[in-house]
Amino acid sequence: MIGPPSHIRLKVLKAVKRDRHRYDPLRVLGMSVSLGLLVAVPLSGLAQVDLWRGRHYLLYDMVPFKHGLAGVIIGIGLMYVVTFLSNVVAGRLFCGWGCPVGQVSRFGEVVDTPGLKPAKRRQAQIKGAAFSLLFVLSVMAWWVDLRVLWQGSALALAWSWGVLWIGVAGAYLHGRWWRWGFCKSACPIGLYYSFVSPASWYGVYFRNQQDTCIECDACDHVCPVDLKPRDLMAPVPARAGVSIADAPGRNHCLECGDCIRACEQMIKLRGQEPVPLLLGYHRGPQRIDKAANAPADQQGP
Repeated sequence: MIGPPSHIRLKVLKAVKRDRHRYDPLRVLGMSVSLGLLVAVPLSGLAQVDLWRGRHYLLYDMVPFKHGLAGVIIGIGLMYVVTFLSNVVAGRLFCGWGCPVGQVSRFGEVVDTPGLKPAKRRQAQIKGAAFSLLFVLSVMAWWVDLRVLWQGSALALAWSWGVLWIGVAGAYLHGRWWRWGFCKSACPIGLYYSFVSPASWYGVYFRNQQDTCIECDACDHVCPVDLKPRDLMAPVPARAGVSIADAPGRNHCLECGDCIRACEQMIKLRGQEPVPLLLGYHRGPQRIDKAANAPADQQGP
């Protein structure tokens, strides 16, 4: 099920996730906001198509089907615009912190963590299934009044529950098998990001200013989309699926912070400061090498 690179990632993740990290509550917050907004639009009546009772809404008023459908299409388009604008400000931050598909992948990875105890594995499976259920319900709410799940006719119940469980199974299985391959080769938002440059002042950046990098490559091994976090300006070769060849690595970077956690853990074990790999706003290039920081008389030609 898991190829060698992914297996190495899981081993590194297991090592760095023994202690609670400042990123954990932030990721929970990001996913809560994403799912909250996703479900708030249809449940509030801002835009919804109800294929069950034919009660369609746009801007909180009941409207004909075509107007409700237009509202749903515009709503989905506006969400895509939000990801476009976030790219201008903070790169692919949404991919790493707010994308429900990425979170499904994370839950799927936990199940395959090497050496995980059976009780913890079952707990991870339940969490992954529960999140998949919430995600699918949020999407369904755009197209049907969710009360159909307990108030519908026999036929409506069969259709709605069938769609629900097929969706949950699909999301859960995605997290167990496809995972980050979707982000690398099939995500339509990822296709846009792969050729449109993100914000140059925010993201993962490398500062080897005091020679603290120990060249352990933990950041490389833990990257979910197989990048080199210390040199994200290097072009990435063509990947299978919908991606653009030779775009800089930062265009593909999900800014999930896994490489930062790995770097912090390794630096902590060595008792060295500062951490050379960081995530946030920065000035100057994405990578500053030792030679660039050396006095002029010590720099190479």
